[in-house]
Amino acid sequence: MMINRQILDLLIENSKKDPELLEAVRDALKSFEEYHTAIYSMETRKKLLNGTAEAQIYQSEVADMDRRRTNCHNAVLANVSMLNRMAAMAGLPPVYDGVISRDHPYRRQVADAVLAFVQEIILERP
Repeated sequence: MMINRQILDLLIENSKKDPELLEAVRDALKSFEEYHTAIYSMETRKKLLNGTAEAQIYQSEVADMDRRRTNCHNAVLANVSMLNRMAAMAGLPPVYDGVISRDHPYRRQVADAVLAFVQEIILERP
């Protein structure tokens, strides 16, 4: 499952007529970036803390970062659902046509699609 960029581009184009819709799309895409950042921050911070911080401090910081990552992941799930609803209201196919759920394995599949989308955007920059 992937984020369908063509449908997303059409949704963005259609939303340009309505500033509130365009802002909702922008916020959804921003949540993709925030999720990516939360994962990166957590994984790099764990490497930096491992072996240099007391076990209690390490566990506390990792737990805090994991909560942030989980919150960002949940926001991504909600926003992918919202983008699909917006697409349906515009008469478009879904932006993501997989199952959107907090349950495994669907939770991970949506996350993988979002992270692949972020990577694709980065790799395509001029």
